[in-house]
Amino acid sequence: MFANDKMRENSGRLIKIYRERRHQRSKDKQFSCNEFILATKEHPFYEIIEGAPVCSRATLNRLERGQSIKDDDLYIFFIQKLGFQVDDFPGIMSNVERISEELYTAVEMYDVDRISSLKKQIDIIFEKARYYFYYKEVYTALVVITNYYLDAKYPSNEEADKLYLTCFILNKKVDELLSNILFDHYYYKVMNMVLAEKLYNKLTQFNNGSRLSTLFIAGWLMYKERWFAALNEVKDGINYFKEKKVNYHLGVLYFTQAMALHTGNKEDVQPFFDYSINCLENSRGNLAHIKLVNNYFNIGFQYYFDKKYTIAGIYFNKFLDNNPPFTIHMLYVLNCAELLNDQNLLSKLAVVNFVEEKNCSLIRTFYNYFRMKLMKVSEKELENYIIHNIFEVLLKEYRSDNLINFFKNELMSMVKITKHYKVTTLLDNFTSHKIDLNVMFCDINYWTRLFVSI
Repeated sequence: MFANDKMRENSGRLIKIYRERRHQRSKDKQFSCNEFILATKEHPFYEIIEGAPVCSRATLNRLERGQSIKDDDLYIFFIQKLGFQVDDFPGIMSNVERISEELYTAVEMYDVDRISSLKKQIDIIFEKARYYFYYKEVYTALVVITNYYLDAKYPSNEEADKLYLTCFILNKKVDELLSNILFDHYYYKVMNMVLAEKLYNKLTQFNNGSRLSTLFIAGWLMYKERWFAALNEVKDGINYFKEKKVNYHLGVLYFTQAMALHTGNKEDVQPFFDYSINCLENSRGNLAHIKLVNNYFNIGFQYYFDKKYTIAGIYFNKFLDNNPPFTIHMLYVLNCAELLNDQNLLSKLAVVNFVEEKNCSLIRTFYNYFRMKLMKVSEKELENYIIHNIFEVLLKEYRSDNLINFFKNELMSMVKITKHYKVTTLLDNFTSHKIDLNVMFCDINYWTRLFVSI
């Protein structure tokens, strides 16, 4: 059943996690400590009669704390009572150790061919074991890592929550790879800053001889406005990956360096943006391509807010060449195109599509305004739409200083024609609160986070 004592101890801790989760979610008494130790008709234990304990509560507590219990059948009894399949698969865990070393090196070198080859090996190794207790958790972690670096795919919320609780069963190198992805997930996608900070603290403790966590550590330091600490972290990472000659990691780190300088000290960051783009353009793989496309927009966005519209337009054009769907920040791209009278940029915006997804009714409100602008409807119609539709969304569903200011400026330009001067005070008394990243609009905290995101 167990390849070694560590696997036995970890299995006890896993039993505790799954038992408590089932008890909390269902309030089913069979998962309480008192009833979990009882033999049942469905789950007999040797000659013990139905309804009698198979061990003491103290033994269960020791097992769940990770103390090794000599009777392996006791582990099997509890695992099966939780509804898992259980079996012994000799050789798998030794293969996992080998795969872990190779996967860590492949990610460090951003060798997508090697990662793809390892993914196939992982599927073969776990062909029979992937749905069994313990092996399932290890397999899921390895798949999440390969999917992230091959296909730019995040774990689902449920997967992430489970992996966060069960990652203690992994060896240090796989744990670091997974923790980087989980930090990215909680920090960027779901904005759970409590878990993000815990993962940041964990990342600082790894000592695997690499700088793979630099990007994510720097992300947290920037979020905390610790600019000099972030820059030192990034510079160490850049020096490390320069020696390794890994364009992907250099690309994301150069962008991070530019963001730290731009947000903190407003130094001339154009060379670092250029380095980032150049490195990512010379990297293979879906993840590198998505980072590159994001960086086209991110860099354009920075120049847009610095009122350097011509440079912003160059990057926005490159961003739109990749046919992204509509998100709320497209309003800024449109505004930039109008200010520049950039017909090429306007023609690309005209074919941007709206994709139905979560919060789609909210996003559609802004998309409708976006289309109205492109169709050149009258200022009066636009003004009415802001007053009756946009205002309602900003009031009840979604507030952001940047977005409020954007529509203030829109109204200011319209009243020059409509002469409805009172409407310019409509948005004056809004109070901004934390944004919803699911609608993909970003305040300054988002832009210090986005470099981490896929």
